[in-house]
Amino acid sequence: MLISHNGDYQFFNIGGKTYSCYCITYKDKAVMIDCGPLAERETIEKNMQKDFLFDVDAIFLTHAHGDTAGNAEYFSMLYNCPVYCMKESMEALKKGSYTRPGKNHPYIKKAGVAGNIVPKLPAFMPFEPCRNLEVLTKKIAEEYLGKDVMLLMTPGHSEDSISLKIGDTAFIGDAAQFNKRVLASVFVDNEAQLGRTWQTLLSLSCKQYLSAHGRAFSSEEWLDSGKK
Repeated sequence: MLISHNGDYQFFNIGGKTYSCYCITYKDKAVMIDCGPLAERETIEKNMQKDFLFDVDAIFLTHAHGDTAGNAEYFSMLYNCPVYCMKESMEALKKGSYTRPGKNHPYIKKAGVAGNIVPKLPAFMPFEPCRNLEVLTKKIAEEYLGKDVMLLMTPGHSEDSISLKIGDTAFIGDAAQFNKRVLASVFVDNEAQLGRTWQTLLSLSCKQYLSAHGRAFSSEEWLDSGKK
């Protein structure tokens, strides 16, 4: 589904009901941002065939959890394109698994009984190892998406988390999500880091933040939700 367009850019949401992933076109290039979990592969592929009639030139991953990177190998093979990620993501993507948080993880302990479900989430389920990997840099991002793209380190949900900003739109992975208000995703690896990431993302004053879960939201909505 086409979300919006801005000059030479078009933004599409091609995700399923629970997990969002996106495609960006810029001039003659097309980039997939995250690629969803194994459970929604068929839905994502159908959405691509229905709403996104372009070949994908590259896949950018915001982090290496299974719910955002689970289909990286599949779509990389389907479109014969490289997968770009942070160097911190490489090991997990090559193995096809992200280390599950243990019961002594600070966030799990804080969550109490509710924390027991976290290791069972799709984020920590095994997926197909990804082979065609390259490190995502600012130069690479600009080669595909032009000089207006910003590549931001936004850790907190995970150490390897990144975000991308183009114009007044930011792709933020699992840094935050909007349900009835802006909130952190189900798992947070480092709450202090996430707090700093939120300050960074809010300072961008974007009209739309596009996350891996929940609907798009604006900086105004984000600020308003913090007042309630």
